[in-house]
Amino acid sequence: MDNNVGNNHDAAQYKALAVYRVKLTSELLEEGMEVKYGGRRLSESEREWAKEQVTEEIMSAVLIELLVTNPDDRFNLIDVHQLGSDQAVYDEVYLAEDGRSVIPTGLFEVPKGEVIRVGFYLHYFDPDKQLATSYGTIELPPAQDMPEYLQKLIPYHPVD
Repeated sequence: MDNNVGNNHDAAQYKALAVYRVKLTSELLEEGMEVKYGGRRLSESEREWAKEQVTEEIMSAVLIELLVTNPDDRFNLIDVHQLGSDQAVYDEVYLAEDGRSVIPTGLFEVPKGEVIRVGFYLHYFDPDKQLATSYGTIELPPAQDMPEYLQKLIPYHPVD
């Protein structure tokens, strides 16, 4: 695991805290259908195909929580992705160090501090691939069910 920069204790480090699966609900499926196909007249077969596509996309999404210690100017979520994937970080939220509340920030604004905790969604997650970051690659823990408090704190929203 290459999550350290140099051997300096003050060097930036990424740590993957958790990977959480998005729970597919009928409401989420309906929201995804509306976002992607709202207003379109679909035949029954087209509607079934569209539902399969939306279901696959939602079921492929995960919420990843990272802890970044001693971030420097290189810290940038634009650099974060799974190796071999073109999927980008989506709906990122900065959290308090305990992960129980959101730190309000402006668009593209990163909170200041020695420790940054961030949660974000990633589509088409592959559990066998590492996560590339501004500081190298890191291993990810196995995906688990998302706690209810995180579902409320960082709700998943389908993309178009």
